[in-house]
Amino acid sequence: MDLMNKIRIFIIAFPFLFISCASGSIYSELLNNLKTLISGPENISLNIINSIPYASMQVRLGRGNNTLLVLEEDRYGILKWTSSNLVKIYTKNGFIVKAKGLENELDNIELDKDHPFNNKNFDTGKTIFTSFYTFNNPKLFRLPVKTKINLIKEEEILIFGNLYKVKLYEEIALENLINWKFRNLYWIDDYGSVLKSIQSFTPKNPEIQMTIAKKYKKPD
Repeated sequence: MDLMNKIRIFIIAFPFLFISCASGSIYSELLNNLKTLISGPENISLNIINSIPYASMQVRLGRGNNTLLVLEEDRYGILKWTSSNLVKIYTKNGFIVKAKGLENELDNIELDKDHPFNNKNFDTGKTIFTSFYTFNNPKLFRLPVKTKINLIKEEEILIFGNLYKVKLYEEIALENLINWKFRNLYWIDDYGSVLKSIQSFTPKNPEIQMTIAKKYKKPD
């Protein structure tokens, strides 16, 4: 194994060591210098995923490289995922509701009370939902966004060596005040869990692709 791979494994496998033992400008400078070593265009290797005793997911922003986010916290059903360069993604039932550490940040999404990701119920009979998006840099408070959600098809997908039967749903943005257009895709298993998704979360960031690497098992 070459030096770059060793450094990559160390940084990804021990993000909490950096968080607990370093701070301030030294930490920021270190992460900036090593930032390009923590990802690659190929899938994260199973060896790396299995070496980390936490739930994790593989993430790619736009046409960028893949990196690994580790579950840091479960706060009342909102999961907080953190990368070693302190990008933080918050999800509710697999849906991004907050994103920090990027130039244009998603501060919060207030989901429509009947939105499928509020209760993991995709058979409500309702297809159009209104949710409210709040952004930072630039600030935009409670932008109403109507979306339409449809079932596209059932299929089987291969994720990190495992084959899953899933339903593929699409969510399409309808007309809104800033003419923000997007099409999200969600691959959902029989238990209502999102195994893979492509989501738009701010108008100024590219879409993000997320794939569950190691599933989160909620404590009894």
